Amino acid sequence: MHFRSILSAAIAIAVCPSSLQGADSSMASKRLTASDFAAHIAEGATFVKFCSPECKHSLKLAPTWDQLAEEHKDWQRTKGFKFVEVDCLTQGDLCENNEVVSYPTLRLFYKGKLAAKYTKTRSIEALSEFVAAMAAEYINVPLNISAEEVGEVKINALGQVVTLDIESYARRTQFGPWVIEYYAPWCGHCKALTPTYEQLAADLKDKVNVAKVDCTQNEDICTKEGVRGYPTIKLHQHGQSIEYRNQRSLEAMSEFALGAIVPSVKPISLKDLDNINDVAFVYIHDTQTNPKITALIEKQSQIYYEHVSIHDSDDAELARHLSVSSPALVVLKNNRQYQYQGSLTDPVAVQAWIAKSMKPLVITLTNQNTGTVLGQPGWVILGLFDPSQPTTLAARRELIETAQKYHDTIEGRALLDDKPLQFAILDATKWENYVRGAFNLELSQLPVVLVINSRGETFYPFGLDGRRVPVDQEALLAYIADIESGLLLPKSMVSTAQKFVRQVQRRVQGLTKFAGQHPMIAMAVGIAFVLAMMRTIAGKRPEEEEEGKDIKQE
Repeated sequence: MHFRSILSAAIAIAVCPSSLQGADSSMASKRLTASDFAAHIAEGATFVKFCSPECKHSLKLAPTWDQLAEEHKDWQRTKGFKFVEVDCLTQGDLCENNEVVSYPTLRLFYKGKLAAKYTKTRSIEALSEFVAAMAAEYINVPLNISAEEVGEVKINALGQVVTLDIESYARRTQFGPWVIEYYAPWCGHCKALTPTYEQLAADLKDKVNVAKVDCTQNEDICTKEGVRGYPTIKLHQHGQSIEYRNQRSLEAMSEFALGAIVPSVKPISLKDLDNINDVAFVYIHDTQTNPKITALIEKQSQIYYEHVSIHDSDDAELARHLSVSSPALVVLKNNRQYQYQGSLTDPVAVQAWIAKSMKPLVITLTNQNTGTVLGQPGWVILGLFDPSQPTTLAARRELIETAQKYHDTIEGRALLDDKPLQFAILDATKWENYVRGAFNLELSQLPVVLVINSRGETFYPFGLDGRRVPVDQEALLAYIADIESGLLLPKSMVSTAQKFVRQVQRRVQGLTKFAGQHPMIAMAVGIAFVLAMMRTIAGKRPEEEEEGKDIKQE
């Protein structure tokens, strides 16, 4: 071993001619020996410089390395990332064991294992970019360190899709934003998405992290995230997640991700208040408002991106109309106004209040939320309206008042599946085919209100008298009570043809999943099937000849 160490050192020095000067370690870069190397790299990430004091390239790198280590010396405390060096002249066995064949050699270790080799130029700019990317990838923040102390964490430095697992998921996603695909290896849609998703990661370089999680290997993660189908794509930031439900094109996904990383507070005027349909938060401020409050509100707009609208105004007339003084945060919903009463500098309290207040009694369905409301198991009372009809505004208000009365009396009700009804409104003119196919309704018959059981894919078209239920609070409450009492019969929203297609799809998906999990068995079954078909065809040849097939004559 000693002879081989001397030989390795000789080869390395031959690659890197000797110098008479030394290359001392800095205070920020600790020098390790064989006795403490393994213990020191066992925790967190460690960037190691293997060098020689007789190598001119090592000497040339020394001031750059010292600068790099000094500029990031706090990372060991805040990010679990440290800088060390090894003198290969005195630690020949250690360098040989790490396959060092030239000086200087730079390598990154994570929890004692080699994680990356640095092969680019040794400029301070290139090295700084590398350690920033690696510190983000292998970040390991101690429990007693706050997010403010951690500071900036590099975002998608390499422009690549990151694979997250049970070890890396929690420690990395706390520093967002992250677009994450939850998938299964056997999923055909996931495989089709791969090239687009990889291009998305490249396009979002330095802007948004892009990752994937294999749900077959990380069931706990996917269960916690409520993944019910593959692929499921979510954007995570500031401790919250938003599910992406639009088409999986590169342009649409990129727009979604980039839209979520910037504050989405929108200005509002007094005349705009008449156009609020569901829920809107209004932040009133002026020139004297603490900038920290404004920054906090902007952060909330990112957290609840696509969930709710947050507006702001410095209009004194609007403040008077709302009967508030600056600064103030109010929510407008259900034809009512509610004001936040806590401290506007307390992010936890503000976020909790928004989360509690953001859900309207009656949701207006859009392309973004229709799947969430109608696609999840549960009961929905759905108002089908045509906005162009003069009766729609009054019908909408009647449904909102019905929802208010329903929730006021909810303690005495026999809830369907032990859960409250979700009230919703749908612009039927934009979903005409759905309304006609699912409910057998024409636009001329609107407005109509129906109770839907999403789990059973059924609805209740008529009241106890066999007629459409009028959009009237008393009639609607009686209609709901009759359904709760089991007095009304439901009708299926799915045709016989649709049911057959779904059964076929489920069986194909089941076979595809089985083949992905048991490829050898699937291959054997496939070969057996082909052989059986060949024998069947071969057995039919005489019959086929009798039916008039010509036989080739030699």
